[in-house]
Amino acid sequence: MRRFIARVLAAFGWLFVVVAPLCVLGSAYLAFWIQKPLAEQLGKALSLTSLVPAALLLTLGGLLLTKSRELVDAEEKRSLFYLDSCVLAYEEARSLLSDGNNDRATWIEAARALRHAKVLSENVSIDAHRRVLELHQLKYRGFFQVALAERSAAFFYGAKDGSTPIADAAAASSAPIERAGRTVTSTLKRLDERSLHAVWEAAQWPSDYQDPLDVKFSEKEQGSLLVLYPGLHEYIGHVETFHSASGKLFRRDKDENS
Repeated sequence: MRRFIARVLAAFGWLFVVVAPLCVLGSAYLAFWIQKPLAEQLGKALSLTSLVPAALLLTLGGLLLTKSRELVDAEEKRSLFYLDSCVLAYEEARSLLSDGNNDRATWIEAARALRHAKVLSENVSIDAHRRVLELHQLKYRGFFQVALAERSAAFFYGAKDGSTPIADAAAASSAPIERAGRTVTSTLKRLDERSLHAVWEAAQWPSDYQDPLDVKFSEKEQGSLLVLYPGLHEYIGHVETFHSASGKLFRRDKDENS
């Protein structure tokens, strides 16, 4: 919204700047057609009646352009603040889980950081900032994916040994423990599902993600590869001719590459 207002102010600002000299030129044009002596024509063209409106328009145009620039700068600072804060929240979550722990409280803390990161990311409004954010999200997405994909069911129950049978891990997740010389029963060790969902969500590709890798080699570009990159040229040609499945090669149909 701020950028829209800034564009409107800039448009009116430039309009006033352009119209201002036209006021003076218009006065001179009218004086010329009235057929008065040249000196009188110039005097009238440069009189206060034509210069004052022009000066006012220039002043107003300058003010609007300045205000437009201020709005743009404010929006950029705001967007950058949310970008930095979002990356900080992602990094906090990554740091909490980087040692591979399955501590319930730690995962809840990391999940809360990820929820904050999600809200903060929605306020990154500058296109360049959003692209930078996507680069960071790409890095963190891989980390959180590994944090979930390479774990056994026993791990999520809080078991120290990931090979523990799930029934034993489930029972142990609420076993009594000694704390400050006292026995505490039913202390939950299993990871909270809500924290798991937050980490899982951070590992997903957004539904509206636009992959920047959308261009393949054209026929002309493939021809240029032959001299400088013969191995790459041979590979591209082979991939377009065959596809591999279950350890065997199959020739592609002609329509597959069209």
